[in-house]
Amino acid sequence: MKNSIYIVLSLMVAIGLMSCSDQQIGVEAGVSIELARHRKQTISDLNYRLYFDIPKERSSAITGQITLSFILSSNREQVLIDFNVDTPQVNKLTVNDKPATFETVSEKIIIPAEFFIAGQNSVFIDFRAGETSLNRNEDYLYTLFVPDRAATAFPCFDQPNLKAGYELSLTIPESWKAIANGASIDEEVTADRKTISFAKTKPLSTYLFAFSAGEFLRVERMVDGRTMTMLHRETDSVKVARNLDEIFRLHGQSIAWLEEYTGIPYPFQKFGFALIPSFQYGGMEHPGAITYKAASLFLDESATQNQLLGRASLIAHETAHMWFGDLVTMDWFSDVWMKEVFANFMAAKIVNPNFPEVNHDLRFFLNHYPSAYAVDRTKGTHPIQQPLENLKNAGTLYGSIIYQKAPIVMRKLERKIGEAAMQNGLRKYLGEYAYNNASWDDLISLLDSGSVDNITQWSNQWVKEKGMPVISVWMSTRKDSTVKEMTIFQRDMNNSDVIWPQQLTLKLIAADSSSLLNIDLDERNTEVEAAAGMPEPNFIMTNAGGYGYGFFSLGPQTTQRLLTRMHEFDDPIVRGSAWLDLYEGVLHNRIPPADLFTSLQEQLSREREQLIVQRMLNYLESLYWKFLLPEDRMIAADSVEQLLWEQLELSEDPRVKS
Repeated sequence: MKNSIYIVLSLMVAIGLMSCSDQQIGVEAGVSIELARHRKQTISDLNYRLYFDIPKERSSAITGQITLSFILSSNREQVLIDFNVDTPQVNKLTVNDKPATFETVSEKIIIPAEFFIAGQNSVFIDFRAGETSLNRNEDYLYTLFVPDRAATAFPCFDQPNLKAGYELSLTIPESWKAIANGASIDEEVTADRKTISFAKTKPLSTYLFAFSAGEFLRVERMVDGRTMTMLHRETDSVKVARNLDEIFRLHGQSIAWLEEYTGIPYPFQKFGFALIPSFQYGGMEHPGAITYKAASLFLDESATQNQLLGRASLIAHETAHMWFGDLVTMDWFSDVWMKEVFANFMAAKIVNPNFPEVNHDLRFFLNHYPSAYAVDRTKGTHPIQQPLENLKNAGTLYGSIIYQKAPIVMRKLERKIGEAAMQNGLRKYLGEYAYNNASWDDLISLLDSGSVDNITQWSNQWVKEKGMPVISVWMSTRKDSTVKEMTIFQRDMNNSDVIWPQQLTLKLIAADSSSLLNIDLDERNTEVEAAAGMPEPNFIMTNAGGYGYGFFSLGPQTTQRLLTRMHEFDDPIVRGSAWLDLYEGVLHNRIPPADLFTSLQEQLSREREQLIVQRMLNYLESLYWKFLLPEDRMIAADSVEQLLWEQLELSEDPRVKS
């Protein structure tokens, strides 16, 4: 009897362990972090051989075949392959060249363990392709698989840290052209159809695999010894001719700069890009086959300076991704911000030589701070690095905190450790994790090992905490009208215990003098010892350098000085930072909206910096529509219209007029 009980208990334990094992790899919609970790531990040396047959008629189905080759560390568990289509249609499935049973559940093709071996395996699947992310039009299509959409088109392991080589073949109408990650190596024409085969790629994450095919025009250029290919559908030949040279030049310059900065030659076999009408984003960094919104690169003859800068930045951003995001990819999409911050960070450096007449520090400030503040000042803000339990929710991670705040933090990091240390650290990072995956913590560990500062602690505060500080200045004076004491206070806007270490530049303006003081703000209360004995300032600009981040609470005197005499400050950074502080003061109920509205009207005609003019107009519009009562708008309408019309007539620069 005891033996029977023992046997039963043993069986129950064994069954329980098997259940736990099945639960560990989880069968659920999307890709859970548990499944991703399990597959990363058990699957290696992954490669895809992929074929699509694309009919010309949009109503006809796209069919495909794929062979997944990989090494399994053990064959004790079922294999889950992602295939996220409404009605999965698998016509044939074999494992190691033998027919295998399977089931499709929760966006997965589930294949029992018995069909696999520990070691090299291959799975062949003949399927009908899903079209959710194939973006199919009447005479062209393009893929867009970020962040987890590859499985909506074909069966795969759809997670960023299972990189694979891709061998792609496409059968398309004979008149169509195509571009993909790999170089075209063979083309076979049969009647009105042709099959193009592309070379095997370097290891890529599924979201970076891409192709575009359709009625495109092809342009090839040799740039610095490298052949570049562009596909487009623009019918205005004059517009194409006007933009073509600059588009190729900007790509070539970006590649050359990045090769020099990283010490790594362009890391993929070929370089090309497709310009798509109504593309969902400005661009997407598919290696060898970048996808752009056509209107972002084909600019009108009257393009503003901001549009020209925007195009240069977009091209630099997507090109930077070839190293930062494509060569080295985040391990999990909780670090998706990482690839974006690197691309933005590098783009800001790359575009400077193209526009020597532009104040790039001012441009960075105005392009990033207002948008980041717009989220960070709210209760719905979040840290730069966010948890992600399932890839199906990865799309929720994108936003201003990633695209605007993260580059600000990256610039702070570079200022903290120095440009040389940053460059050396990034070179080590790219070299160590080339064609692989890495996390933000992996990079910080590399940087921390070569720094006397505690970079890890600094990173935890700026990257893993949400919100921003409220910063104010307190001062006492002596009878001789000199400064006795000055203290900068900071508190977290969410009333947490977080301290936000950063560097500030204070501008102190007295009756007959002015001074700039660089302050390391690393405590809750920071004494400004250098201010002691200075003439009593009538005005204190807390963020004169434009590097500080937070809500800067302006005193009454400073507020009045800025509202009435902004034009007296020669430095555009000071003016740009001050306008932002004033507008934030309105939003925080520290400054009456009517006061700022009046100030903007009075000082707009005195501003000559185009970027600041644009920001002032944005604030003027916002205050007019969102803060003025209807009856006040009626009163202000005539004067505002007259002001704008006068400025339109007086401006000599057509970009300012626009």
